[in-house]
Amino acid sequence: MVAAASLVLKVVPSFFFEPLVNEVREEDCHFRSRASMPDKVAEQVISRGTALELLVRFLDARLSLPPVDIPSIEARDFDGIEGAAEECRRHWKLGLGPIANMCRIIEAAGGVVTFFHSERHEIDALSIARARPIIVRNTLKESPGRQRFDLAHECGHLVIHQGITTGDKVTESQANRFASAFLMPRDSFVQEFPRMLSRLDWQAIYRLKVRWRVSAKAVIRRASDLGLLDAVQYAAGNRYLNQSGQAKVERFDEDIPMESPELLRTAIAAYCSAYAASPADLAREISVTPALIEQLVGLGTLRTVELRSAVRGLA
Repeated sequence: MVAAASLVLKVVPSFFFEPLVNEVREEDCHFRSRASMPDKVAEQVISRGTALELLVRFLDARLSLPPVDIPSIEARDFDGIEGAAEECRRHWKLGLGPIANMCRIIEAAGGVVTFFHSERHEIDALSIARARPIIVRNTLKESPGRQRFDLAHECGHLVIHQGITTGDKVTESQANRFASAFLMPRDSFVQEFPRMLSRLDWQAIYRLKVRWRVSAKAVIRRASDLGLLDAVQYAAGNRYLNQSGQAKVERFDEDIPMESPELLRTAIAAYCSAYAASPADLAREISVTPALIEQLVGLGTLRTVELRSAVRGLA
């Protein structure tokens, strides 16, 4: 039975006989719409978070990873959340221009970002409040702008919802507002958004989409929140996106780079180099298989590390 369970779960038998330290609990996770998520799905996500925590803690104890520098800012109303997003940008010295790479911003602040693929729409992204925070995003969404918004949304949970249970409409709306304000700062956006008397100027909207690396849907929502579009214009904008087949994938998405996490992959390569270890050695250290690490960190990660090691050996 132990051997069968090990095979299915991609661990080694000794995994089941070791004490579980720092288990991820449901209250540590910022789920979206937890009430509509099946318990089985939530349990799977929490278990995956615990396995990822094992890997992160192992690497953290042996490498000099970026120090955790995610501010905790209290904000509840929309004006307060706008201020929190601006303060977070100041804290990280980001200025008021477009964010070049949302993944790198989070990882530079000591967070861990990892992507996974699942056909379950209930899980598009979540964050896990740990000593080193973890953000997990589903690759099911193909839009790079929406990918960046999801990361900024989870960043918002970590900044304004530390110690707070989330997953309801209020906290999700707050995290969305943070993401919008963080990616498109109020002062800069107001200056750049053109005045639209009646019909929407889609050329201008798409230019802003590509410049700020967000979705067109996020652009018109930001304009509506800041009073730059009225309710009729905002409704017309959403109707156009839906009717033109842009509800999930939009025009000019290809002009926005798709981001990939780098910290965990770099850390695994650094560990293998520093300790003259192979990816299989690393997996054995935490009593799992290389296949599970690939699943947690991303396909191709260990293969890339092995190739680097082979090249160094030939040199």
